[in-house]
Amino acid sequence: MSAFSRFTEALEAHGSKGRGTSWQCVGHEDRAPSLSVTNGAKGVVVNCHAGCATEDIVAALGLTMADLFDDPLQKDRPRVVAEYPYCDRDGEILKFVRRIEPGYNGEKKTFRQFKPDGTPGTKGIPNVLYRLPEVIATAQTGGTVYVVEGEKDVESLRVLGLTATCNIGGAGKWSSSYCRFLEGAGQVIVIQDRDEPGRKHAADVVDSVQRLGIPVTLLEPAVGKDVSDHLAAGKGYEHLVPPEAADEPEAPPEADTEPQARRLRITPLSSIRLRATYWIWEDRIPVGGLTLWAGREGIGKSTSAAWLAAQVTRGTLPGIHEGKPRSVFYAASEDSWERTVAPRLVAAGADLERTFRIDVVEEDRPGIAAPLTLPSDTSSLGKEMLRHDVGLLVVDPLVSALNGSIDTHRDREVRSALEPLGQVADQAAAAVLGLVHFGKGASTDPLSLILGSRAFAATARAVICMARDPEAEDGTVILSQEKNNLGRLDLSSLTYVVQSAVIDTEDGPSWVGRCVFTGESERSVGDMLADGGSGSGGDKDERNEVERWLRDFMTGRDGGEAPAAEVLRAGEKDGYSKDAVKRAKKKVGVYSDKASFGSGWVWKYDPNADTQGNQSRPSGPQGSTEAPQGSEERSTLSPAPFAPFVLPSAESDDHNSQNVTALPGGKEAS
Repeated sequence: MSAFSRFTEALEAHGSKGRGTSWQCVGHEDRAPSLSVTNGAKGVVVNCHAGCATEDIVAALGLTMADLFDDPLQKDRPRVVAEYPYCDRDGEILKFVRRIEPGYNGEKKTFRQFKPDGTPGTKGIPNVLYRLPEVIATAQTGGTVYVVEGEKDVESLRVLGLTATCNIGGAGKWSSSYCRFLEGAGQVIVIQDRDEPGRKHAADVVDSVQRLGIPVTLLEPAVGKDVSDHLAAGKGYEHLVPPEAADEPEAPPEADTEPQARRLRITPLSSIRLRATYWIWEDRIPVGGLTLWAGREGIGKSTSAAWLAAQVTRGTLPGIHEGKPRSVFYAASEDSWERTVAPRLVAAGADLERTFRIDVVEEDRPGIAAPLTLPSDTSSLGKEMLRHDVGLLVVDPLVSALNGSIDTHRDREVRSALEPLGQVADQAAAAVLGLVHFGKGASTDPLSLILGSRAFAATARAVICMARDPEAEDGTVILSQEKNNLGRLDLSSLTYVVQSAVIDTEDGPSWVGRCVFTGESERSVGDMLADGGSGSGGDKDERNEVERWLRDFMTGRDGGEAPAAEVLRAGEKDGYSKDAVKRAKKKVGVYSDKASFGSGWVWKYDPNADTQGNQSRPSGPQGSTEAPQGSEERSTLSPAPFAPFVLPSAESDDHNSQNVTALPGGKEAS
């Protein structure tokens, strides 16, 4: 093989595009071909017009300077360039794999297996995953494990601080029995090689991991054959792409055509691997996308978001991470971290070692923190989310994180910031919660009330809205699912109140709000907006009339109960709207309960009930028998719902004590 052919084939294998003597340089980010490759008297002549050294270009291709000559100056003898120990779960070495370059019989590389004492052959020694103790430790804490094809790729990812592994023997040697070592992992990310054996191998891994029930994501290099090539080309982990998004190797264009910057890609659906939807909050907040947390000011959006973050850090939220605590990134720009945000998270019961403040440090302004900016910081954010095993990113408020040059009323500009954020969430298998405000419009559509462009709601996969119940005297807020692209829309609305809590700080006790869920409601935020946003429902005489009607109707039923749908139909038949009947129910001592058989709700009449009580008994997620009335609580009480743990007291030696300064992220996260 001539030196010219050897060199151009290496360029093609690396992912470089070009033809003839003009190629993309592998020594720098090269969009237009800037590398000249020509035949000289004794070999190939390489010249990068951007200034890259020939030695660097040759090294990036895995070649030597001798490979530039038709008659190599000297052939290297095979030698061991790396030794990879395979250990059992206790760290005892079972066998070695030696990487030999150049390989025997003209191969580029050869792998040989040896016993711990260095003798060849490993018959009878069980096969395990590479770096097994690290894999097991990460999986047992619900972390993310990366599966690649070879040991060199594992070591490349470990340099980035990631837990990576592979099976012995390379492509085609994966066994489903390896999955037992991955049990407990919060996510497995498979990075396939860009060749046919690599794709088949990765498909086997994905299939066996999915059967185990572990969320799995498939990625591949944007350039080069494997992840080591990808990183050597100057790309970062965040530049890995889903298989369908990678650049496919192209045949050189014809001599009379110009290289195209854009081309159509036609993909049959039969080649697309179907993926399941996972939920960080069961049926409400999907993994891998943006969810909006919307409502007017002053109803506890930030306080309820802190509640959600706390559940994720404790593994107490029903969903994919239940029983598997995950880290939370928190970007808050409106409130003081020391006086508001951190105390709020303490009161919510967050695991402070898993909760991280996110801001940005600029090189030209050392020591001065700047807020997170989208999309400028999106790539770095994705990398850090993977590094810290993040399950949830909270951005409060979302609009403040958008670059100042973005017009938040222009759909295209908003999408340019939010769509990359959704892609990062998908790659990290995390959820993004963006807090947004309602405007003061009179629309009855909750999504139309979100301030700014419609692209905010359109880009989000789910939208959860909050509004104060005008009929409740204890400040009850109704939380309802108003958009759910990937799931159900018939979810019950939930109710919560914001209680006053006291936490201990270095300066003494401090008051802070604390979200407590109290039950379920038959009404949604959309229902309340359709009703004019108030509980008036007409004048006093009209209200008294429908209350008398409902009291008479319920007392006439056996046991004082009836299906809710039947009551509402009867009310409409007698001239009372559904909303009017719903408003009247709490005034006359009627409460809602789940039907004993089948689905739906029943209304039950209690003549002794307090007419100023809650709209429905607290039969919801908290499971308590009495609804809180906004009373003072110490933050050492367990934050409800889904959190059967007790916060440590201020005197505790636990590293998660309520001292605000213990919150990670007050300084730059490592």
